[in-house]
Amino acid sequence: CSKCKLQSNKRYKCSNCKTAIYCSEKCQKDHWAVHKPICRTYNPDEVWGIRILSNNVAAKARYPSHYFRHELIGNTNHSIFTKGERCPVTKRIGIPLIIYSTGVCEPRATGLNEIAVKLRVEATDGFAPDIWQNQPGECLVIREDRKPLTQELLETVYSFISHLMSYPILDEGWAPWNGLLNPSVWQMYAKRYYEEQEVAGRESFGRFSPLVD
Repeated sequence: CSKCKLQSNKRYKCSNCKTAIYCSEKCQKDHWAVHKPICRTYNPDEVWGIRILSNNVAAKARYPSHYFRHELIGNTNHSIFTKGERCPVTKRIGIPLIIYSTGVCEPRATGLNEIAVKLRVEATDGFAPDIWQNQPGECLVIREDRKPLTQELLETVYSFISHLMSYPILDEGWAPWNGLLNPSVWQMYAKRYYEEQEVAGRESFGRFSPLVD
């Protein structure tokens, strides 16, 4: 089920796109806010990504997803496929993201983007390349495996990286920071984050499942 992530003999498909599957009409209704922006018949030549608007300090908004906009990439010649960069940390945790920066690739399109910078940090030391730290502007993110990228998942990934940034990466005596960059640590964090957001009244969050999210 796209909402509760549970298996069921009863299946309700979205009547429009035929791709989202639910175990009940209630789950389908509750999930509509998440599914609506990307409700489109599957096309192997298209991929759903998210545009991250320029932001100074993401914490100024109530939620990081305030700066997210769904975007359908239907052109295989889009610059993200040739100039986009892999996000090393997200690759390590099993969420292979590619990020394209307008500020890095188009010098005139600059602007602060804390969220994008943290997504692009290196797994070795927790720092983004210098060019990314100098106003990367609006950025576009997709999954390298071409699965649809939801705002909920991207927000959780950003929150996870922000949380890890509090780790004393370079201090002597501490275990290597990149030892935390594995699917097990990520999945436990994501499970808790989804639960906390659901309790806080954000219905778009529900049960986290590595097989679906």
